[in-house]
Amino acid sequence: MLELLTVPASPHNTKVRLALRHKGLDFTQTLVDLTDRGPVVARSGQPLTPVLIDDGKTVYDSFGIVRYLDANWPEPRLFPSDREGMRAVEGWERFALAELGAPLLLVGGEPDDEANAKAQAGFNAAARKLELALEAGPYLLGAQLTAADLTVAPMARFGTAEPEVFPAGSPPRIIAERVRLDPVFTRTRAWVERVFALDAVLA
Repeated sequence: MLELLTVPASPHNTKVRLALRHKGLDFTQTLVDLTDRGPVVARSGQPLTPVLIDDGKTVYDSFGIVRYLDANWPEPRLFPSDREGMRAVEGWERFALAELGAPLLLVGGEPDDEANAKAQAGFNAAARKLELALEAGPYLLGAQLTAADLTVAPMARFGTAEPEVFPAGSPPRIIAERVRLDPVFTRTRAWVERVFALDAVLA
């Protein structure tokens, strides 16, 4: 049995949870108290989540964990076997942090109309790229779900999910209240729902 130390609302934690579900792996979730990182440090030697415990082996960093899962449970694959496909996944991983995630960081504090407007504009500019990519198929690289989808969709979800799905007063709830996906991006909204259907399959 795999154990996932997690803060569920975090997109990096969500990515790993969805990867585990996609591969059909049994796992338990241990919820981490953000005010006390001691248990995480004790288990992994560092304070950040997610952390995966596999029969005494500890893996942390969401990017590293998803690669670990693909190496040890290859099917269904999350990373393409060819160099071009891997580069495409890595490009979407950079996009998630630099283009989609960066605007969201502008709105986590006190209300600020200017910051909110910049975040909204940046988020929807990134969503335009998603919308174009999704013209070619149901997922970012075409017909098959890959690590690219699991990395990007949890960040895009802040703009599509009802804010109430996130804990009251939490940074994710604040972000979801202040940044919304423009209704014209219908493919992007449907894609987020498609990726998150993994939670319903093995919840």
